Amino acid sequence: MVVKYNVQVETGSSIKAGTVDAIYITLVGTEGESPKTAMDNFGVDFFAGAVSDYKVPSKQDLGDIVLIRLNKETKLLLTPTNWYCTFITVTSPKGVAYRFPCYQWMEGREALELREGSAKTPTMDTLPLLKEFRRKEVQKRQSFYQWKVWNEGVPYCLNVSSPKELETETQFSFVKGTLFIGRAATKTIEHKLRGYSDSKKSWGSLDDIKHVFWFNKSETSEYITEHWKEDAFFGYQFLNGLNPNLIRKCTKIPPNFPVTQEMVAKSLGADTTLEKELEKGNIFIVDYKLLEDVPAGVINGRQQYIAAPLCLLYLSPRNHLMPLAIQLSQTPGLQSPIFLPSDSEWDWIMAKTWVRNADFSIHQAVAHLLRTHLLAEVFAMAIIRQLPMCHPLYKLLIPHMRYTFHINTLARETLISKGGIFEEQTAIGYEGMVKTLQKGTKALTLTSLCLPEDLEARGVSSLPHYYYKEDGLKLWAAIQSFVSGIINLYYPNDQAVQEDSELQMWMKEVFEKGFLAQKSSGISSSFTSVQELEKFITIVIFTCSGQHSAVNTGQFDFGSWMPNFPSSMRKPPPTSKGTMNLQEYKDVVPDVSTTCKMLSTLWLLSAPPEDVVLLGNYPEQHFTEEAPRRLIATFQEDLKKISKEVVQRNKSMANLGGPVPLGYKYLIPAIIENSVSI
Repeated sequence: MVVKYNVQVETGSSIKAGTVDAIYITLVGTEGESPKTAMDNFGVDFFAGAVSDYKVPSKQDLGDIVLIRLNKETKLLLTPTNWYCTFITVTSPKGVAYRFPCYQWMEGREALELREGSAKTPTMDTLPLLKEFRRKEVQKRQSFYQWKVWNEGVPYCLNVSSPKELETETQFSFVKGTLFIGRAATKTIEHKLRGYSDSKKSWGSLDDIKHVFWFNKSETSEYITEHWKEDAFFGYQFLNGLNPNLIRKCTKIPPNFPVTQEMVAKSLGADTTLEKELEKGNIFIVDYKLLEDVPAGVINGRQQYIAAPLCLLYLSPRNHLMPLAIQLSQTPGLQSPIFLPSDSEWDWIMAKTWVRNADFSIHQAVAHLLRTHLLAEVFAMAIIRQLPMCHPLYKLLIPHMRYTFHINTLARETLISKGGIFEEQTAIGYEGMVKTLQKGTKALTLTSLCLPEDLEARGVSSLPHYYYKEDGLKLWAAIQSFVSGIINLYYPNDQAVQEDSELQMWMKEVFEKGFLAQKSSGISSSFTSVQELEKFITIVIFTCSGQHSAVNTGQFDFGSWMPNFPSSMRKPPPTSKGTMNLQEYKDVVPDVSTTCKMLSTLWLLSAPPEDVVLLGNYPEQHFTEEAPRRLIATFQEDLKKISKEVVQRNKSMANLGGPVPLGYKYLIPAIIENSVSI
């Protein structure tokens, strides 16, 4: 007796997702296989967005459907066309539905095997057929996704040289790619027409900088333009600016930063002393030691300069974080004066600007590039290479890797390459960036990537008006709860974690290729418990979503007023006081062309993205069971609640008594992207 199975096929809705090729299917069950069957509704098949039903006959009941085979063949002499299949549902004559997530391109004359979508760890698979399928799937991926050393001493990356070499499903969509290229070209043309991008002169007036991006201004950028000289705003940026993870409590003045009571008495006031404030826990420090001995580059034929400053700050009785002292090198002495708020106006502004330039360098190389982009690529590579599609952690994590290979490959090709944008527009250039990355990689620790532990380790958990901390902890808790729920579905105990060979291989690659097997990182090459697994997966998702948003989204807001975030310095740090004035200041900060090119770059990198999938959204239904889908729904509700709370707080920011009446928006879940894609 012939039995018939219903097969529903969904084609992706993106441009060029459809195909005119012939598609064949074979059903593989626990009791046998169906014949290879053409899926043909009289030629009206597989167009973009199509959802089509077909009948597949079989001479016997196939049992549970565990695999399907797809074959794509050209019709007559037509040129093959690609096809993006998203999902296939097979329904048995008894009404049992078997779901097969696909989300892959079929190119040329290609065959593709898919397994039923229920999430399973290796120990949950008992059929030899499925065990072999897992092995072959991973083996096939490993043949394409191979590691390479981009630079010694930094995380490994995917072994491709251009986005054109990537598999189609990891490339930007047509829409995203077109808009990205168009935006970059538009800004270049605009600056050419204004005569900015070719001028190597100093700015005639700082106010002229306002004209570069006057039509892209935001509430934050306008505020910075008017308040950038203020000490309260300078301190605020260590908490809520682009690099909010550097500041730490200071319990003892470092020997290489000999700040005395006499130096800071005026700033502290008559009722207290530096020693008392140290004991109270009100003194904080930011140290840019990573920049020590980093070579500076050359821009427009002119040598640039780098400082490795230290900055001491004080939490005032008004709960404002105020700078107390700045030293522009790691070595104290007569040639390295300690600058104070009581110094002349431009001496003090210049010292703060050197700190802001150091912050630019550390932010771009370490906080942004290393700790989000490069680590996200390591996570993604290990997932692709070690976890089959049916693995629960593949299903959980793959949405957080969307477009990461493309943006990072593009960056290595144009932005951070030798002779690229970073070398042409920043003081540290290419060689300095690599050295800074190497130092940053050595300093990577598990604690520094785990937000709650990092805040405690830096002694800043109780700092007021630290909105990155407040919003970040809420987001972390929501992600952790979601991750815990998913993991508990598939790992009932520590033994289940220990026996998952695929999971252990994933972590081994992350440890070796991302953290270079550094035991000093505190990261292990394997998991021994459910708790360890939950913590690290939370780190992965937070890094690829919230942390990247925090260090990326506000780049143009904080950098459009160049003196607040200068990419280079054209003269050495001052070795004495009393030499600075406005004209000298303009001759130190970036020239007109460097300013305009860098602002174009910052605008491009932080402009609202297109073709975006926001945190908590999973349009690709990799999880087919109800339990994980319920957890996703709960996670989405938690994120909505956080968004509502943060938006409401931001509306009343002026009434909270903070130093700056700006809302902190970079960790609002409603604007956070799922992955590192820009």
